[in-house]
Amino acid sequence: MKTKIFIYLFAFTALILVFQLVNSSKVVRYQAEIIAEKVARIDTLKVSLENIASKYDDDVYFSLDQNDEAKAFYPDNDPAEIILRVKDKIYESNTTKGDNPLVLYSGDGRKFLINKIKVLNHKWVIADFSDGTDWGEILIEYSIIGEEVKLNVLDQLLYYTD
Repeated sequence: MKTKIFIYLFAFTALILVFQLVNSSKVVRYQAEIIAEKVARIDTLKVSLENIASKYDDDVYFSLDQNDEAKAFYPDNDPAEIILRVKDKIYESNTTKGDNPLVLYSGDGRKFLINKIKVLNHKWVIADFSDGTDWGEILIEYSIIGEEVKLNVLDQLLYYTD
């Protein structure tokens, strides 16, 4: 009788061990798959981050903030302050009566407004303008004399929509 109990107990224990072995191998495989997916996702994100960093480096290459030679042109002024002053002066043209004095085009009764501005260096600004239908870009030369910001439009172009 004792032998049968030990045999049943041994068989039952063996079944539990086989069940645990099969189950744990499935869990290990599942976790390995999840880890592999996460590693692949991390690699994808790393590549994406490198692309974004490269694009950022390209985008700020022409920027007063990143150009040491251009910053040296105004050694007593903070580049962020210069950028703000220049942008404020350009945006002021949006508030004038009638057509925008910086934009040579007229917009079929609609006023062209400067939308976006990028200060390229210590001399030039590129800006986007639109009247709600047509849009264009403008290249402006600026100079800072004392507290005054002077603007000179170098060139501009207009994209027409049909």
